[in-house]
Parts: sequence; C-alpha cells; structure tokens
Amino acid sequence: MVRIIHSLPLFIRESSRESDLQMATLALDSLRKSDESMIVIYNQGCLTHEELQVWLDAREIIGTLLGSGQNVGIAAARQACFEYIWTQYPDVEYISEIHVDMIFPPNWYEPLLAYLERSGEPMVSPGILTASGELQPLQEFITLPDDPDELIRTLQHLSREDIAQGFVHPVIHQASVLRQIGGYDTRFLSGKQGYEDDSLLLGMRYYMGTRTAWRPKCCLESWVFHTTMAQRMSLPDKHIDFARNEEGLFRQYGVYGINELLRIHGESDWFRYLHDKYIADYEGVNDRHAKE
Repeated sequence: MVRIIHSLPLFIRESSRESDLQMATLALDSLRKSDESMIVIYNQGCLTHEELQVWLDAREIIGTLLGSGQNVGIAAARQACFEYIWTQYPDVEYISEIHVDMIFPPNWYEPLLAYLERSGEPMVSPGILTASGELQPLQEFITLPDDPDELIRTLQHLSREDIAQGFVHPVIHQASVLRQIGGYDTRFLSGKQGYEDDSLLLGMRYYMGTRTAWRPKCCLESWVFHTTMAQRMSLPDKHIDFARNEEGLFRQYGVYGINELLRIHGESDWFRYLHDKYIADYEGVNDRHAKE
C-alpha cells in the first residue's frame, strides 16, 4: 500500500532550460533513493509530455503527468495534483509538497510520518538547508558542501531529536485533513504565486481550532536541501501576481485571518503591515460613510 505521494509543479523555463533540467535531475534522482517515491507532476512549462516522460523514464521515476505545459501558477498546479490524488488514491495517508530545487536524503519523510502519527498534527516540515548555508527555521549557518553526495551526508548528520516552531517547504500533510479543508482555493488565489502557503496555514489553524493556538512545526530529525525561490522570483510581473493573491487572501479570510497569521508567524512585521493596511482601508470606508 502506498503511504505517501509527492506532488510537484514542474516549472522548466525556456530561457534556462538546461540548468533547470539539471536542477530537476538532482531533485528527482535523490527522491528515487527513497523507498516511496511515487509522484504526481504538473507540467508547467517548456517540455512536452512526451519529452517529460522520456526524462522521467531515464530517472526511473514512477510518475503521473498532469497539465499542458502552461504555467498556471503554484496554487492551481498544486490543487490539480491534490485533486488527482484524492480521486485516484483515496486511501493514501500522506501527501507531500516538494519543489524542483530540492535534494532529499534517503527516506527523508520517515521521521515526519512518525511525528504525524504520534502527534495528531495536520502537517509538518523538516528542517531545510538553503543555498546560503542557512539552517531554517533555526537561523544558524554552516558551510555548504559542493558535491551532491556530500550534501546528502551533511543532511543526514544534521538530524537531531527536536521540534521547532516554523514552516518551510517541503511539507507533508495528513491527506484526510488536507482534503477536508479543501487545499488551495483558486477562486481567491488567482495569481501565479504569493500567499498560497498562508492560505493553507489558515485553513489548518481553523481546522485545529483557534483555541488550540496551533502553529506549524518542523521536525528536525529530517533535513532537506532547498535552494528557495530558485525560479519563480525570476518571472516578469511577479508583483502583479503577489498583489492578486494578497487581495484574494484578504477576501477569503478578512482582517481576522490576518490577525491569525500574525499569531502563526510570531508577530511578523510583514503581516503587521498588512493588518494595519486593511484596517486603515476599512476605517477609511467607514469614515466616508459617516460623512455621507
């Protein structure tokens, strides 16, 4: 029985096709070293399904391909993967969200699944090592190895029996909980990127009940390399997509939701700014109505 299925929006840019494919090759070759590497891929650009299937076959990756090679955005691609898994594998227990700019040690998900089983949490992340050598969410730094095999050994040596508050990608969800909250609501998240994680975190917080003061956590028994923002921040007009999703997040959850994100992220300066921005807009509308 399959316990976990991985979801991946595969975004290969025409302008950097070879380097993106090299990065994706490192990611999927490392994933293949795990016992469970079944993956649902949403093809978001550059390669045809036929080309992508040949590439996957060369990696010996068991994968299902969705999409049409168009960049529909993160939320829409992820949601398509979720809905496929819910329909085709209704009994799968866990769904991961992985990225193309990651490198995974063998069976990286095992400590995370064990944590979810014993804790009852709806989701959990590993620690990540970034391209700058930062250990997130610890805000510590190490020297980054150059060789991929040495990098994997380093990730394995970082393992420690600890849980930290925080949220990073990759993330593993209890599939039943993810389905109950509905995943990403693309009626609100119409931009190609921005705030999709925060939308999902709010869904999880409401599922757990705000009285529990639930916050996302990282299980530091597992570590994954994640370059972070390796591709999508290079896209033109990204500020337009962020603005669309910011507005969508507010329409979906309101000021109350922004307040909850402040609590989730530990009084984040950015979400304090958003809170004050939308409160000011609301008060401005009320002032105008009062004058009328």
